[in-house]
Amino acid sequence: MIVPFSVFDTTYKTKEKVVISQMLSCICDASKPAEYLTCGNLVSENGFVHLHRTLDFFVLILVQEGTLHICQNNRTYDVRSGEFFLLFPGSTHYGYKPTQGSLSYCWVHFVLPGSPADTVKSLPRSSEDHYPTESIRHFNSALKERICLPEHGKISPEKRSQLLFLQLLDLAKRNRYQITWSCHHALNLLLLEMSCEYQQAEYFGLDMLPTSVQDIMEWVQSHFDQPLTVSGLAEKFGYHPTYLSALIKQYTGYPLITYINRTRIHVSKNLLNSHTLTIRQISSMCGFTDEKHFMKLFRQFEGMTPTQYRKAFNQKKINTL
Repeated sequence: MIVPFSVFDTTYKTKEKVVISQMLSCICDASKPAEYLTCGNLVSENGFVHLHRTLDFFVLILVQEGTLHICQNNRTYDVRSGEFFLLFPGSTHYGYKPTQGSLSYCWVHFVLPGSPADTVKSLPRSSEDHYPTESIRHFNSALKERICLPEHGKISPEKRSQLLFLQLLDLAKRNRYQITWSCHHALNLLLLEMSCEYQQAEYFGLDMLPTSVQDIMEWVQSHFDQPLTVSGLAEKFGYHPTYLSALIKQYTGYPLITYINRTRIHVSKNLLNSHTLTIRQISSMCGFTDEKHFMKLFRQFEGMTPTQYRKAFNQKKINTL
């Protein structure tokens, strides 16, 4: 899921215990696709400072390693690994201090139909109390057919968005960085995925998912590299194993053991983009004790072997400025 960061401090409470704050977002109809311009992967060993500039298009940044220190509209941000940042047209941005250590992030330039006034909005977000009003539910319904991304947020633990970003970079390099329909479509798929994760987390998922289920899912996502069993998790969270597995299936569509394995496979897909790790190492890092079992599950879920997946999307442009 994507967790948005509020960029405005205005909040208020109603009798229904809803807290509304404002956040700067880009929003557009999904039926009017974004236009791809260019993309790449910035890599710096140490001391990177982002250029001081004002652009007339959007820039989406997804940090893979390190922390990007950036300022936009006189607000400073520290964008860490697994977080994204959106630069808006007409907004001045720059690095406010050098990075310490390695930094790597994916970036893509794009434009949206209409003027910035039409696509850059301050939108309400619900509070962490999750007591939605009818007005927020109506607002949620209106977002279903739109791309909506906040200025700063986190991608899902499964890193689906990062995989789509890497696929976009691969397509761009294969097409010699010419603007092609495949790049347009890949960009819009990336934006839709990130937007969908954000909307589900902020408006749909969190107020519908029981806290107990959230706790179990987050535990699996945080401890996927450790030995996990249905009986062990049932004992830890105070459930009967059969009931717990059925409970997780009710909200995820998968029995608990399948949810555990799918989480591990999602993580392995991200690690496969690193050619410094062997299949055996990745298998172990994702909590599998048997490399052959890992390969069997990977083929079952993804329709190809880990090696085939690794070779499918492995090209990208690397820049240092």
